[in-house]
Amino acid sequence: MTSELQRKHQDMDPTVIIEHLKKMFGTQSRTARYQLSKGLFGSKLTENSPVGPYVNHMIDLIEELEKLGCKLGKELSQNLILQSLSESFSQFVINFNMNKMDCDLHKMLNMLIDYENQLASEKKKGTVMLVGNSSKKKGNGKNKPMKKPTAPKGGVTKLKGKRGKADQSDAESFHCKKIGYWKRNCQEYLATLNDKKQGVSNK
Repeated sequence: MTSELQRKHQDMDPTVIIEHLKKMFGTQSRTARYQLSKGLFGSKLTENSPVGPYVNHMIDLIEELEKLGCKLGKELSQNLILQSLSESFSQFVINFNMNKMDCDLHKMLNMLIDYENQLASEKKKGTVMLVGNSSKKKGNGKNKPMKKPTAPKGGVTKLKGKRGKADQSDAESFHCKKIGYWKRNCQEYLATLNDKKQGVSNK
């Protein structure tokens, strides 16, 4: 006790001194509990802010309140922290409550940090995939190779023209040696072929 307090309480009964001290420091404790509670219940993690330092500060406030005789309990302390997280941790909150995880505040802090790292990793992969898809799409839109024309099935069709009769005016038959036709059109040659056919058939 300081000299000032001793002077004020030197003529008091011990029981009165104790009650007076409780009132003095009780008022200070109540003010401290109010300030800590205000900071605790008014906290909110902003989007894209690191979860580690934020939750660690929340745990410090809870522990300070307990030292001043204001014990919140494990479940209420967890709920205060979880409800103050940003929207990106909504899935974590759902899983945490559904699985009824039994852990202290420091273990929950480590779980939140792991979840934050997982979100960052998935976001990074999603960005790389998006860039890859856009570049691929851009490449398909330009410098597209032209298809070679293919021939129709069945081969190339050619127009058939009428054959003109060959000029036999200067032709010479090798059978009768006459001018004006070929051997295949020579009547004497054709007659001999006909006779040969008949002779074979008569035999």
